[in-house]
This record gives sequence, C-alpha cells and structure tokens, in this order.
Amino acid sequence: MKAIIIGAGIGGLTTAIALQQQGIDYDIYEAAPECRAVGAGIMLGGNAMTVYERLGVGEAIRRVSIFPENIFVSNYKGKVLQQVSNAYIRQRYGQGAHLLHRATLQQELLQAAQQPVRWGKRFERLEHHPHGVVAYFEDGSTATADLLIGADGIRSTVREKYVAPATYRYSGQTCWRAIIPMTLTPEEQKNATEVWGNGNGLRASYMQVDGDRVYFWFTKKMPAGQAFTGEAAIAFMKKELAHFSERTQEVVAAITPDMLLHADLYDFKPIDAWYKDKVVLLGDACHATTPNLGQGASQAIEDALMLARCLKQEKTITDAFKKYQDSRMARVHKVVGMSWRLAQVTNWKGALATGLRDMIVRMIPHRITQQQMEFLYHLKW
Repeated sequence: MKAIIIGAGIGGLTTAIALQQQGIDYDIYEAAPECRAVGAGIMLGGNAMTVYERLGVGEAIRRVSIFPENIFVSNYKGKVLQQVSNAYIRQRYGQGAHLLHRATLQQELLQAAQQPVRWGKRFERLEHHPHGVVAYFEDGSTATADLLIGADGIRSTVREKYVAPATYRYSGQTCWRAIIPMTLTPEEQKNATEVWGNGNGLRASYMQVDGDRVYFWFTKKMPAGQAFTGEAAIAFMKKELAHFSERTQEVVAAITPDMLLHADLYDFKPIDAWYKDKVVLLGDACHATTPNLGQGASQAIEDALMLARCLKQEKTITDAFKKYQDSRMARVHKVVGMSWRLAQVTNWKGALATGLRDMIVRMIPHRITQQQMEFLYHLKW
C-alpha cells in the first residue's frame, strides 16, 4: 500500500511518521517552494504528546520545548478565573502540554520522516483509477498511489473538490501573533497565562517557547477583513492593552512590525463525510477549529495515528477510512463545538456581561474541569 499526502504541515508530517511506523509507504507533497521557518508558537496538549510518545518522537520534542507547570486564565484586573495544573495532567495522564515554535516542531518532524518532502508541488486535481489514484500538480508532474490523504489545511483543495465542501464561519475575532526575542523570568516561565480584557473578544497572552524566544498573541472582536499596517497594529494593541499589566505592555513594546502575523479566526461547520472513494481528509481539512482550547494541532496529531492504524488493521481502504471516521468524528466535533462556544463567550461586551462571564468561568465546578481533562487528555485507544 502507498499513500500520497497533500500538505507538509504538522498534520501531514505526523501522518507520514505514523504511516512509516505501520510499514505503509508514502510520498508527501507541499505547495510551499521550500521549508521556511514560518508561523508562531504552539501549545501541544498532553494528548498530542502522548501520540508523539507512541510515534517515538516525544523525547525529541520535549528537548526543544518548554513545560509550564500551570496554565491560567485570568482577567485584566489580575483575578484568576481558572487554573489548570499541567504538572497534575502529566502525572495523571502521562504527558502534559508543551510550548514551542511551530517551525521547531516542523523541523523535528521532518527529521523523523524517512521520506523527503517534495516542495513546490501545488495539488491541482485527481483522477481515480481501478487500482488507485493519480494526483496532478500545477507544475505538470503527477504521482500515483493507492490512496490520497488531504492534510492541506482549512482551505483544503482536496476537501472542496473531492469530498465535501465546507461552510466557513467567522468567530468574530481577529488575531495577531508574534515571536519575540526575549527571555522571561524563571517564575514567568513556570506559568502560561491567558488574560481576558473587558469584553469584545479582547485577550492576550505571552509565554516562553524556547530559551530566548517568547510567543505573544492578541485577539479582538471586529469585522473580518480589516487591513492594518504593522505599525498601526502595534499602536492598536498598545491602546487596547493599556489597562493590562505593566509586564504585558513591556512585552508588546518589544514587538516590531516584521514580527507580526495577522489572521481572522475561522472554523467551519462540522461536515459529515471525511472520505470519498480513495480520498480521505485529516486535521484542519476536515475539522478546523478556533484556537480557544489549544487543540487544533493536537486533534490533527490524533487523526494521524488513528488513520495509520486503521489502514494497517483493516482489510480494505474503504473499511479503514470508515473506521477512522467513526473513531474520530464525534470526539472532534465536540472539541470544535467547545472551542466555538468559548470564543462567543469572550465576545460578550459591557461591564455586566463581562462580570457575569468572569463569574461563570471562575465558578465552574471542579468535577466539570476534571471531566473536561479526562475527555481531552485520556486517550483510550
């Protein structure tokens, strides 16, 4: 059996490693012309780290990442709304969350993948043959295999053309991210904190992702498609965060325009088909989620291991795709829904609404928090 993987992001590369662990051949194709250090920071959930441990790359990732002992949500006045002990999660479920630069993670996965990525290969179309598929790329080249895996992101060409078109939905929030060359104090590095402002989607966070780099992000509710220069964006963030802590303002002051990545935050309504014929979807291509739970990449990583196992265990490709979809869909749809609802809660505006928001989050019963951790971090397969 041989697979074509479209997309060399986190999901695609993890799929490659999972397939080779199962003895399944593959080639991986990426539209980008070369490997570049793009993106900002990422938090890999304990569930993702469990998968990487099973794939034999967990130790390598732990060496190049930061383990925060606690993860907080607080409001801009300094009141803690929610605290999660990452140390407890690691003790209870075997692995906790780790912070690192996306490009660092990509490099670790590239080293673990035995087949080189074929860069500059933008997928164009697909033909089905009796014994497999032929993929055609914009440069005129082709590839033949038994099946094709679409790991090409939220705007997936594979999904839109060959499985099921998506209905995108805007969360109401835009986001700026940056990697800043700085080192936080040892005490700051122990904790990852997300700070909520006075409504309208205003949130910010900064956290160490390696020895000398800090990942910063900022969200705000506004219409989609707003254009900002880098200088205007920094001025806007400084104004919006003026009532946040002095330390937050110091971090923002260290940002330069060339560091900024800007994107409106979208997901899409859950689709009820992840495969068709010899084509299957993975990660954001089939279940894009807003980043509010920090589970987007983690769910793609889970997909990769499950898909590879199903392809190895089932007698036919169709049976494998069905088992993969049946095993994953309900879980992922729940994650997407939870993340979407959390975004809408942070979009509330006005002193009364935000005060109620903070009270609700602060008073979530411990048993509910425990149930959520059990759902997210305990992989029962």
